[in-house]
Amino acid sequence: MDRAVNLQQLIARPAFGRLREELRLLPADENRDGSPAWMIQDPVANRFFRIGWMDFEILARWDEGSASAIAQSVSSETTLQVQPDDVESLEMFLRQHGLLQGTGAADVDQMRERAKAEVKGFGQWLLHNYLFVRIPLVRPQDMLARLLPHLRWLFSSAMVMAVVMASVVGLALVLHQWDTFASSFVDHLTWHGALGFTLAVIFAKTLHELGHALTATRYGVRVAHMGVAMVVMFPMLYTDTSESWKLSNPRQRLAIASAGILTELALAGFATLLWSLAPDGSLRTALFFLATTSWVLTLAINASPFMRFDGYFILCDLLNFPNLHERAGNFARAWLRRMVLGLATPWPEALAAPQRRWLIAFALVTWAYRFVVFLGIAVLVYLYFFKLLGIALMAVELGWFIARPIYLELKAWWVQRESVTARRKWMAGLAALIVLLVLLLPWHTAVQGTGVVRAVRQHLVFSPKAGQVKSMPARTQVAEGDLLFALAAPDLRSGVNRAQASADARAQELLGLAGVKDGEERRAILESERERFLAEASVFSSEQSRMQLVAPFAGKLADIDPQVKLGVWVQHRQPLAVLIDTSQWNAEIFVAEEDVARIRPGDRAKVYVGLRAINGKVLQVDTSRTASLAYSMLDATSGGPIVTLPRTDERNGERVVRDGLYRVRIALEEAPPRQQMALCTASISGSPQSLLHGVFDHAASVLIRESGF
Repeated sequence: MDRAVNLQQLIARPAFGRLREELRLLPADENRDGSPAWMIQDPVANRFFRIGWMDFEILARWDEGSASAIAQSVSSETTLQVQPDDVESLEMFLRQHGLLQGTGAADVDQMRERAKAEVKGFGQWLLHNYLFVRIPLVRPQDMLARLLPHLRWLFSSAMVMAVVMASVVGLALVLHQWDTFASSFVDHLTWHGALGFTLAVIFAKTLHELGHALTATRYGVRVAHMGVAMVVMFPMLYTDTSESWKLSNPRQRLAIASAGILTELALAGFATLLWSLAPDGSLRTALFFLATTSWVLTLAINASPFMRFDGYFILCDLLNFPNLHERAGNFARAWLRRMVLGLATPWPEALAAPQRRWLIAFALVTWAYRFVVFLGIAVLVYLYFFKLLGIALMAVELGWFIARPIYLELKAWWVQRESVTARRKWMAGLAALIVLLVLLLPWHTAVQGTGVVRAVRQHLVFSPKAGQVKSMPARTQVAEGDLLFALAAPDLRSGVNRAQASADARAQELLGLAGVKDGEERRAILESERERFLAEASVFSSEQSRMQLVAPFAGKLADIDPQVKLGVWVQHRQPLAVLIDTSQWNAEIFVAEEDVARIRPGDRAKVYVGLRAINGKVLQVDTSRTASLAYSMLDATSGGPIVTLPRTDERNGERVVRDGLYRVRIALEEAPPRQQMALCTASISGSPQSLLHGVFDHAASVLIRESGF
C-alpha cells in the first residue's frame, strides 16, 4: 500500500480553509524524543514540511469547527495538551506557505500578493543567484532504472571490502615512494598539468553524481534532474535528490547523501593503488590526476559540514536533525541576545542543555567559516572578472552575504533596546569603549617578519677547478688552516711538468753557448724563454695549491655533499660543504613596508626557530626594499614563505619579490638548536602603533593601487 496519504482524506469540512488537494502526507522517522513525525509534500513546489504528533492530531480534527473545539478534542482524546493558540499557529503556518486553498476574495488577493512577491526582476534574480544557479540538463530516471539491475554489485559487501583493501594497500605503497609522488605533483604544475587535473575533476565529479543518483534510485527516490550548477560562474555538476526526504529511514537518506563521497573515495583508492603499480607513462600520469583530485577535493570540500555540501547532509542524517544550519543559527542568535543584551529570549526549540550548547558552538564555527569563505569568494570574483565588474560583484558579495546578516541582527537588537536593562547598556557601552581604545590607542609594538638564521661568518667550500678528490676532512669541527679537501687535476700536474721541462731545456742550451759565434744574441732569447716557462710552471703550481682547500677560520663543516667520496671527480665551482663559525649567529628578517619605519637599531627581538625562542637585538635596517632573495629556501616556489614573480625584462629565470619587503639584521644571543641555516620567524619590539593604523594604511594603499582602470 502506498505510504503517502491524501490530506483531504483526513479533512472533510475544514474550519479555516481546505488544504490543497495535491498535498501528500508521508510518514517520517521519529523525532529525537521518540514522538512520531510526518512530512507534508508539496509536489508543485517540490517542497517538504516536517510536522510532529500534535500537528498531525490537529489536522486529523480540522473539521471540528473552531480552534477551541479542535484543541479540546485533541486534549481529551490524546495525552497531548493543546491550546487554541497552537491550532491558530498551525493554520498561520499552512497559510504562509501556500498549503491552503483560497476560499474568498481576501484569500485570492493574498495569494496574488504572494505570487507577486515571489516574482523577481532580472537584477534581483542576479543578486540572489549569481553565486549559485542550477541549469538542469537531463532527466535520468529511466536510464538509472535500466542501469541499476546491472550495477547492484557496486552495493555489495564484497565491493566494500575490495575498496577498503585497495585504499589501504595503495596508501601504504605511496608512503614508501612519497618523494616520487610529491615530486609528480610539482612536475605537473604546468598548463598541460592543469588540463589533466581539469579532466580528472570532470571524470571524478561525474562518478560522484552518478553515485548519488544510483543510490537514490535503489531506494525508490525519483531523481528529478541532473545538470550543471554555476558557483560564482564556475561550473559544477549536481544531482537533484531532494525527494529523499520522503524516506522515513534515516539510514537510507544517509546512504544517498554519502554516496558521492564514497564513490570518489573508492575511485581515489583504486587510482592510488594502480598508480603505485603502473610503469611510467601516460597511464600513470592519468592515475595520478585521478588520485590527487579525488582525495583532496573530497576531503577538503565535499566533506565540510559548514556549507551545504555532502558533508552537511551527511551530518544532518547522522544526527537525525534536519535543517541543521537554520536551527543552529536560531539557537546562536537567541544565545547572543541573552548574553549580550540580557534578554529573556525564548529558545527556538525545547532541547536538552548539552545539545543546545553543541548547536550554538556549531553555529558560531559555521559563521566564522562562512565569513572566511565569502571573503575569499569576494576577492576571487574581483580578481576573476574585469575590474569594474569585479568591484561590483565584490561589493555585492561583501554587502549581501556578510554585512546584510550582521545588519539584520543588529536591527533586531535595536528594536528590542527598550527591554535591555540600564546596567546591561552601561556594560555594553563600557565594552565598546574598551574595544575602541584597544583598536585606536598606540600600544601595539610587535612587528612580525619571516626570514632565515645564519652564522655571521660562513664560507662556501667549492672546487676552483674540475678535479679528483684525493682527501676529505676526518671530522666536522676544524681549526683555522686545517686541510678540508685535497683535489688533483692531471692537466695542472702535466702543465707544471711540461713548463719545467721546457725551462730546463732552455737552461741546458744556455750552457752550450760559450764560445759560439753570435752566442750572446742567442743567449738573450733563451733566457727570455726560460723565464716564461718558469712563470708558466709557477702559475700551474699556484693553481695546484689552490686545489688544496683549507679552512680560513675555525668552525664546523655542514652540508657536506653526500655524493663526494675519495676518487670521485667534481666539477668546476661545485659546492662541497659549508664552513660555519658557530660562535656568532644572525637572523635576516624581512618585514612589510608599512612596518619598517617602526624599527630602529638596538630594538629587542625574539626569533623563533622551530619551537625554540632566541633573544636578539636589531643591528641594521635596510633603507631600500628587497628586490630579490639571496636564499632560495625563502622563495614560495621552493616551499618558502615569500612570494616571488618572474622578471618581466630580458633576464629570464630570475624572480623578484612581489610585495614591498625590507631586510632587518638581528644579532642572536645564542646559537640555534641545530646550528645550521634554517627558516625562522621574528617578533621585533618596534615603536607603538594602534591596531587600526596599519589596517587603514593598507586599505588606503590598496585603494590607490586598484583605483586605476
